[in-house]
Amino acid sequence: MRIDLIIIGLYLLGMLVIGYRVSGQSRDVEGYTVGNRNMSGWPLGMSVLATFLSSITFLALPAKTLEQGNWNAFVFGTTAPIAAVVAVLWFVPLYRRGSRLTAYELLETRFGYWARAYAALSYIALQVIRIGSVLLLVALAVEPMLRWDEPPVEFLSGLSAEAWVDAKIVGLLVLAGFVVMVYDVLGGIRAVIWTDVVQVVVLTFGAIWVLAELTVARPGGVAGFIEDVPAARFDLGQWLNWDSATGVWDWAVPSVLVILIYGVTENLRNYGADQNYVQRMLAAKDMNAARRSIWIGALGYQPLNVLFCLIGTGLWLHVQDQQALGEQATSDAAAAVAAASADQVLPIFIRYELPEAVAGLIIAAILAAAMSTVDSGMNSSSMVIFNDFIKRLRRSPARVPEILTLRLWTIAIGAFGTATAALLYLSLGAGRSKTVLDVWWQYAGVAGGGMFGLFVLAWVMPRVPPMVAATGVLTSLPVLAWGTLMRKLDADSPWKAYECPLHPYLIGVLGTLTVLGVAALGMIAVRAGWIAGNARIQREE
Repeated sequence: MRIDLIIIGLYLLGMLVIGYRVSGQSRDVEGYTVGNRNMSGWPLGMSVLATFLSSITFLALPAKTLEQGNWNAFVFGTTAPIAAVVAVLWFVPLYRRGSRLTAYELLETRFGYWARAYAALSYIALQVIRIGSVLLLVALAVEPMLRWDEPPVEFLSGLSAEAWVDAKIVGLLVLAGFVVMVYDVLGGIRAVIWTDVVQVVVLTFGAIWVLAELTVARPGGVAGFIEDVPAARFDLGQWLNWDSATGVWDWAVPSVLVILIYGVTENLRNYGADQNYVQRMLAAKDMNAARRSIWIGALGYQPLNVLFCLIGTGLWLHVQDQQALGEQATSDAAAAVAAASADQVLPIFIRYELPEAVAGLIIAAILAAAMSTVDSGMNSSSMVIFNDFIKRLRRSPARVPEILTLRLWTIAIGAFGTATAALLYLSLGAGRSKTVLDVWWQYAGVAGGGMFGLFVLAWVMPRVPPMVAATGVLTSLPVLAWGTLMRKLDADSPWKAYECPLHPYLIGVLGTLTVLGVAALGMIAVRAGWIAGNARIQREE
């Protein structure tokens, strides 16, 4: 009997048990969405950390470190404490005033319902993409580790090798999505938080084991690892975008500066405009518990950020070792590594280099990483749909209980996310030359760009007239489309002169700056007396 499959099965069963055990406290809207607002800071903080630690971190961060040849991707995680300072001083008091259920209610008080609806729709779209990215990455990772090279049942024996791989990946997508849907629907936010606590522990344990296999268990041990890795592999990459040869700033390069700009912007958006994080602030029993949860998540991520980048560097050295051994290397492992994309090197290492029982634990850790993000996205998205659309517009059927509506939308979001994963799998192609981290970072920046700009206006420029805020958002849409679509054009393209010169990570930042720029012009017009100010703020005063 396969011990790795037993371990995986027990882990999945454990998640369902947790969902069932806490289901008694999730029978109404308050319990299902914000845990009756009485949760302590440490499980909430572990849940925030788990939301950071998706399978995108577990697999794609080492893959990115391996692919780039340095620790450039490490810079993104270091910006979390910067954003946490703003969150504990500003966002926590802001969102805990009153009895809000979502972050987007604030926008309606500033600019009207259109702002609330736009931001809520942007968030839901972003979460569906995120769920799809995470499910895809976990399926790509787990598929080669299952060691099912041939169909286990007769009626599938006629499939080609490629079709069998596709069938396994689709099956894994459906299985992971289904398990998360069941415990999320049963237990609501409490199930999400307590399964997140378990998942952080399992994930950290699995990552430490992988690093130990890459360093301590390697010939020469840790000392040999440090000696054999070139110093350049620990470098952060190019610091600035100044090109001394041409005398211009090249913003297409993923420099440390670019990652810092993107990281601060994205993490501020996470804490201030992402319902995943705001929901945990609202679920805390008091202000101190909410602030403690933010710090646990931000600071707890820092050693894990180092851990995952070290795994990426260790994987590079593993590849070098395989190549140096030549014919003496395990033939299947060497061939698999030679043909693998960056996203698949870690799964191949786990398959060929680790004992079966350990591989089962690592697969469980990868599933933990995926589920910690997927469950948050599903729960928070259903909450946004219910609170910001159904309840706000009074569209809930009279005879359907509110809690049933919430649970049905949780299932729907899970289904949409799973379908998105399948579409991403097809769009990336067989070669998957880009890591999924690239895809996620670009999509996240684009989907959140205009929305975050709107939140910044609500926070620091509340006197901006609603019409000016709407104009800023509408102006950002073609800017975001230009930055997304006008890239890598052929040399003979008639549109080559209009190609976007920015790195994809900066597209969302550009969208945010566009909203702020239009708002600044609007405030000049207000001060000049050309247009009226924000009547909503004037009425409050």
